[in-house]
Order: sequence, then C-alpha cells, then structure tokens
Amino acid sequence: MKLVEKHAEVDKFIKKFMNLENQGCKDSVEILNALITGKIALEKPSPNKINEQLVTGPSKATFYRRIHELAAKMPEHVLKILGRLQEDPAMAMKPQGVISIDEHIIPHSSKKIEGVGYFYSTTRGDVALGMSLISSHYFGDNSEHPLLHDFFRKQDELEARGMADQYRPKNQVVRDMIEKLCSFSTCPDLFLFDSFFMTRDNARLLKRLGRNYISRPKRSWYGTWQGCRQSLGDIFDRIPAEDFKVTAVRNRKTGKTKYYMTATLDIFFKGLGTNRVIFIDVDRKLDANGKPVATDGDKQDDDKSCKKDMVKDGEPLLDERDVNESPLKRKFIVYICSNLEWDASKILSTYTLRWTIETCYRDLSQNIGLHGCQWRDAAGQHCFVGLSFICYWFLQWARRHGILSRYGSDIRTLGSLKRAFIHYCQDEFYSWLSELRCCCGSCRLALFLDQHVFTGLG
Repeated sequence: MKLVEKHAEVDKFIKKFMNLENQGCKDSVEILNALITGKIALEKPSPNKINEQLVTGPSKATFYRRIHELAAKMPEHVLKILGRLQEDPAMAMKPQGVISIDEHIIPHSSKKIEGVGYFYSTTRGDVALGMSLISSHYFGDNSEHPLLHDFFRKQDELEARGMADQYRPKNQVVRDMIEKLCSFSTCPDLFLFDSFFMTRDNARLLKRLGRNYISRPKRSWYGTWQGCRQSLGDIFDRIPAEDFKVTAVRNRKTGKTKYYMTATLDIFFKGLGTNRVIFIDVDRKLDANGKPVATDGDKQDDDKSCKKDMVKDGEPLLDERDVNESPLKRKFIVYICSNLEWDASKILSTYTLRWTIETCYRDLSQNIGLHGCQWRDAAGQHCFVGLSFICYWFLQWARRHGILSRYGSDIRTLGSLKRAFIHYCQDEFYSWLSELRCCCGSCRLALFLDQHVFTGLG
C-alpha cells in the first residue's frame, strides 16, 4: 500500500512525546513518522520497502542517511518517550501494576551480524542462532506495553570485534535496566522474572530500591527453616501433608482459574533475609473444581490434560514443565516472594501475569515485524527494536485516546489495532490524492497517479 510522507496522528504522537522539532531535528521527525507508519502498515517492512511505498519524500540515499542518524540516538529517544508517557494518565504505569523481565532470542541466519551467537531458546527448547534481547514489560489494569530493552552479547563475540570492554554479564544487563525503570516515579512496586534472573544481587538491588519480587528460586538454593539449613527439596519432604491447602490461582487478564495443593513457609536465605516460599505438590492433582483427582489411573491422562490446558490459548497459568524432584522422589514446584504479607493465592495469581511478556514478544513479531531486522551493526538492531516498541506504544496510545475507534467497535488486541491503523493510512492517502487531483486538475502527474496508484492497475 502507498503511504503519504506524514500521517497526522503519528506526527501528533512524535511531537507530544519527543519534542524533536524544538531541538532542531525536523528531519528526525519526518523519518520517524515514515518508519513508524511503515513498520505498522506494511507486511515484512524494511527501510527499502518503506521508502519505495512513500508517494513523496526524500531520495533513498537521504532516507538511509537520516535512518543512520536516528539509529545513533535511538536508545536516548526510547528512554525519553517512555519518560514522557508517564505524564499521560492513560499510559502511565501505576504502582499496583507489575513489571516482567525476560530474555527473548531474535533469530538470525548469519553470524556476521553484531551480537549474534548461539543462545538457548526456551520457546524452541533448543539452541538457536540469534540475538539475546532482554526486555521489560508493564501490565496494569486495562493497559500493558513493553518498556525498555537491551542486548546481551557474549564475551567471545565482543573480544573478536575488539570490544571486550563492553562486556556485561546477563544479570548485570538486568540490573542496569531495573535501575532505569525505578528512576521513574510511576514505577510499580513489583517485579516478576523466572529463575535465571533470581539471583541474590538482583534481589538485593530490588530490596534497596524498595521493590518486591516474585520468582522461582534456583534449584541449588538452601534455606533455613525450623532452625536447620537445608535444601528446598528436603524442606518440601518435611512439610506435613495437612499443611497443604487447596489454592485457587487466577489470571486476571484471561480470567482463567486453576487449583493447586500448596504449602506456604517463611524461609531465611543467606544474603536475602526471610522470604515467603510457596510449594506446589505436583503429584496431588486437582480437577477444575478444586477436588482431588480420584485415582492413580487417571494420572497420565490428567498430565496430558494439564499440558494441553497450559498451551491451548497461548497463556498458561503456571509453567508446569520445570518441575523439581525431592530426595524422596516427590515432584514439586516452588516460588519465592519478598512480601511476607501475601498469601499463596495472591502470589501465584500475580505470577501468572509474567506470561504477558511472552505474548508481547509474539504480538511484536506477528504484527510489527520484531524478527525482521537485517542490519549488521548493533546500533541498527537497537534502532529496529526501539522502533518496534515505539510502534507498540503509539498503537496503545491511539487506543487509550480513542483515535482509531471509528475503524472498529472493539479494538483491543494489537492485531485489531494494526488493521484499524491500516484503514486510517488508506484514508490519509485517499485524502491526499483527492487534494492533489483538485489542485492539479488534468495534469500529467495526476493522470499518472490515477492509473498507477489510485486505480491499482500498476
């Protein structure tokens, strides 16, 4: 589809949240407008394709030069936009919301791209060639969107490029991100992450910053309970059966509910202090009404049902694949929380929201082409991912302010927002063409556009 050089609502968003024109960056405003519009409206967008679809605008050489200028400042722009979004009540984070942090492998086919290496992908369950994207995601009532992003680069890859001084361990990347997020006055009180990021350094940082966390502890962790330092497996084996209670776990985004047998203990961990720990007895299955599964003969079928239920709508409640085994060969799952006032239901129900970052990756990939970048340098990769996040923010801003509401009655998902935006772009193009035809009458340019663009005859 053909795109006009500037779209009014995109322009309004850029001027409101970036204020580039006042900084003498008019060219950046125009190129950002085109890139946001193209990334949302076009299938498999690339700078080349976006430039080709513009009916007016700069030459290809000028277009690429401006992109490179934009790429160098993209991390600064992303941070600035996110900060300005906190001044918009419809988009600002709320203290009662949650932030999830996770790693996502962006697949690539060439090792010549900066930052590309072999990383384990939990989605594929195997090692994959790509880039390790670490990002954060906000979820609150009626609002969710990505926050900040960064890349983890392996030490040997950086050394091979003469950039060894830029190496940061993966959890250092996470801590740097947490520091930036907590600098916003609107930053929520709670962080969610999986066991890989549940390190003592990360937990201590959050405690120092006055934030809580819910996560999965490392399998190797020892804690002190009943005056004895022991492994989590040993503790699980020593919990009396009557201490396990039926616990309802409900995802407030999907409304989905499931029941588990849980026991709640307050356990002291060296370097962390006392944390609330929730043990789930995996062997004691409950049905959809919270009643025990009657016989062992149903166990295999029930396991299959749980796995099917876990993935059927793309948003599981609790990931039941990573199961621990105690010294007595009993299976359990364990969660840890820094807030000692919450019960098992609140802790586990809140942790289900960590999955929203996974669905965000999927939405970014399917609707905004997160996996489509072929730039070879790291600055280009940062720019591409940053643009993807900005596109997501723009669409959510447009939804929250009803800007695209005339193109549909129930526009909530990213896919429906994308379709509504495409209709908006078509209206903008037809309006531009109508104005051109009125101005030009029967001039050769108008006749050419009529035949090759407006009529679609090529």
